Amino acid sequence: MSWRDRIDPELRGSYRGVEFHVEQSGTNGGRRWLVHEYPRRDIPHAEDMGRRKREWRLSFFVAGDDYDLQRDLLIEALDAPGAATLVHPYVGSVSAVAFEPTWTESNREGGTCTFEVTFVESGQKLLPSVKVDTQREVGQAADACQAKTEEDFFDRWSVEGLTGWSLTAIERDLTSVMGGLERFVGGIADGIASAIRFPVNIVGIVLGGYNRLRNAVMRPINALDLYSGRSVLSSNDSGGGHLRLPPGPPVRAVRMLRQAGLAGDAVVLPEGDTPENAKRAADIQAAQQLNARLAAITAARVVAETDWLSRQDADDAGKDALALIDHQLQTSPAINDDVYNALAALRAALVTDLRERATALPNLASFTPQTTLPSLVVAQRLYGDAKRADEICVRNNVRHPGALRGGMALEVLSE
Repeated sequence: MSWRDRIDPELRGSYRGVEFHVEQSGTNGGRRWLVHEYPRRDIPHAEDMGRRKREWRLSFFVAGDDYDLQRDLLIEALDAPGAATLVHPYVGSVSAVAFEPTWTESNREGGTCTFEVTFVESGQKLLPSVKVDTQREVGQAADACQAKTEEDFFDRWSVEGLTGWSLTAIERDLTSVMGGLERFVGGIADGIASAIRFPVNIVGIVLGGYNRLRNAVMRPINALDLYSGRSVLSSNDSGGGHLRLPPGPPVRAVRMLRQAGLAGDAVVLPEGDTPENAKRAADIQAAQQLNARLAAITAARVVAETDWLSRQDADDAGKDALALIDHQLQTSPAINDDVYNALAALRAALVTDLRERATALPNLASFTPQTTLPSLVVAQRLYGDAKRADEICVRNNVRHPGALRGGMALEVLSE
């Protein structure tokens, strides 16, 4: 088969569906090169800037008794806005725009109209794509909020000038404030008792406890060491401590953080009838806010660091984390501007992250097998993918993956 067999022998083409006969064709192509020449150097550098746009210079005509009708249709097609399909007898169909068409007419040979047109490939409208890393934004906002929280606590906490009984009372109250965290992480109270004179150590103990909860969820491979208090994940945390209760999945861990963060509010502040009592009240209030803010910051980190599988889990965890932040934004007396702004920025970043990542997630649904079945069979029936059997077992805390009991409702993803 020669080239004569692969092209139209009459060299017909069309633009926007209007046909014509091609007399001559030329094409521009190749690469775009930017040649750099440097002073006192004999060797240049040619930088490849990408492929050049394709141009097809066509000389085509319409002829015959009705050439004027065909001419008008071609002129209308060439004047129409936007790109259209050019059928080129040599290169096939391409999307192109008509650039500076010209035409001449003659009454010879029964009437002809010859067009000279440069067609340029239309290409694609590709704009720069920017995607914000919302998880990273939450992490940065949490870092900034933690720094402002610590700075605020350092400025407010002081036991200087308190007598022995006042120190005993403030030690007792501080231990009570951290009682919610002590329920989940042991050793907090013991560390607090020896750190009341050192606000840096207090922050380290509380933050270390919350980090242990967070690390147990986000890095479960090291969970055994976390329970014993020997984990390298806690090497940057001050004080000892070990997990008392397993935090479980992230949504449960955030719920635990909310409970621990709000538990300190139950401690009654002493009446400010004496200077020492007023100082104790101010210190305990500072400790309450430190505890709740660090819990809120840790909850926000867990929400942002988790790759959620369902919208409900993301929404539930997000509500608990946002409730902690909102609680601190509405404290009385009002907090200072720096801490408020940092908390507000953390809240905004967390809301954006939840909206960005949770909107497209599947919902949760309930499935009740009629008979006892292996998890592989259930996964295949639900999703057409037996590999998702582990997902069903983990979500429902199944003891034996080979026997999902008939009549027992299972929580599954709706997709």
